Amino acid sequence: MDIQRKVNPKPFWKKYGVVLLVVALLIGTYSIKNILGNASYFIERSAVVIAKVEQGDFRVNVRATGVLKPLNIRWVSSQVSGRAEQVFVKAGAEVNKGDVLVTLSNPELHRNLEKARWELEAKKAESHVAFVMLESQMVDLENSVLSAKYSYQSAKLKLDAETALLAQGNATVSALEYQRSQLTVKQQMQYWRAQQQKAKKMKANMAATKISQNARIGLVENNYQRVKEQVAALQVRSSTSGVVQQVSLELGERAQVGDSVALVADQKTLFAELQVQEVRVRDIALGQLVTIDTRTSEIIGEVMRIDPAVKSGMVLVDVKLISDLPVEARPELTVDGLIAISNIENALYVKRPVYAPRHSKVGLYKLSQDQQFASKHAVGLGQSSVNKIQIIEGLMLGDEIIVSDTSSWQEHQEVKLN
Repeated sequence: MDIQRKVNPKPFWKKYGVVLLVVALLIGTYSIKNILGNASYFIERSAVVIAKVEQGDFRVNVRATGVLKPLNIRWVSSQVSGRAEQVFVKAGAEVNKGDVLVTLSNPELHRNLEKARWELEAKKAESHVAFVMLESQMVDLENSVLSAKYSYQSAKLKLDAETALLAQGNATVSALEYQRSQLTVKQQMQYWRAQQQKAKKMKANMAATKISQNARIGLVENNYQRVKEQVAALQVRSSTSGVVQQVSLELGERAQVGDSVALVADQKTLFAELQVQEVRVRDIALGQLVTIDTRTSEIIGEVMRIDPAVKSGMVLVDVKLISDLPVEARPELTVDGLIAISNIENALYVKRPVYAPRHSKVGLYKLSQDQQFASKHAVGLGQSSVNKIQIIEGLMLGDEIIVSDTSSWQEHQEVKLN
């Protein structure tokens, strides 16, 4: 006889365990999905910089650094050789045009000056003696001319008297004597004329001799003046008014002709010399307004020159300062310059992200509304300023993006912010 076995019911968890496990997995997956989304990378919120898209007037500026330079600057150099006997100024001293900066010593120049002075005096004396001798000869010639004139007039009077007697039929005058008188008159006439010509030539000779003597004196006098100027140049004077920037010559040091003695600059007329990156200089034009920051004050200026050459990736841009200079302005003062390029009205812009060149299309991480996730979006960029860049497409007003370095997780389409 069969004995009926008592069947115990299975526990609920064994009967529906698989179903419960599946349901739990589904619920977990859904929960994780809600928490993580499609994020494949996790980052700390404190490790990134977030910026919001704004709208308004977008001022395109180029920032550059540089120094203030004097517009009027002069190197004062030595015109003669000599040893520095006295140095009257130091860097920072204010000087006027003509002030003595350094006195040089050169005994040989003083000896040359004395020699040149005596040579000039001797040449003047020689010239005077020669001219006096010519004047004496001229006086003798003038006397000879007068004597010849009187001799001619005397012979002419005798001839005229004899002619009158012959016309009256007076036989006291022979034909031979009359012919002799005529010949004498001709001879005296020729002699008188010859003496006149000789006197005329003598006058011309005196004038030429005077010119020649004056030229010789002028040559010696020029040499004297040259040596005199060299002696005067032993006192090295400032060629302009301003402030001494540098003194190159020390006491006792020897200077040669053309050596630099001091640098003098006019601190009232300065300009800014800025160094601009070569990729940004294409936007700069003459006349653009520039704001110069001295760390204490701001000076308004305008671009007056753009260097055509590139040196070490930089281009020099000179800025004319049109506003009053502050008290701290001085040559070689380090300054910052902000060059105003253009103003774009009603533009979208954001703080400039890392590795975001202007006029390009880049992938930027845009935050979700709950700011828990950031997904990559293609964004078109336009003009850039100092620390901002224009948005052409891909973002809207109020959108927030990550502007810090994202290069280490660029391959992830979406990231989770913890």
